[in-house]
Amino acid sequence: MSTMAPPSPGTEDRSDVKTLQLVGLARRAGRAVAGTQAVRDAGRRGELRLILVAGDVTENARRRVSGVLADPAVEVVECATRQTLGRALGRQGVAVVGITDTGLASRIRAAHEG
Repeated sequence: MSTMAPPSPGTEDRSDVKTLQLVGLARRAGRAVAGTQAVRDAGRRGELRLILVAGDVTENARRRVSGVLADPAVEVVECATRQTLGRALGRQGVAVVGITDTGLASRIRAAHEG
């Protein structure tokens, strides 16, 4: 199992670095789902607590998860780029990530706010 290094502080601001570290922790804990289909499925099951959307997400990807993004019970946070978000998860590029754990979602939200 290979893990990728978090972004260096020179390329992302401090809140993004902490946010991405927590996203990586959520993945390792099995509390994150990545990709539009996985996020849609988790949303349909009512498992999502937070959704992170890459700042450079395509309109097509955003449209595919629009139903989940419209759920008032789930907060949506825009952060980083697809490449950076993917790197936090050990993948190439990820447009959308869902967090299924309430505690991790709160920590990620707080880190993102700065």
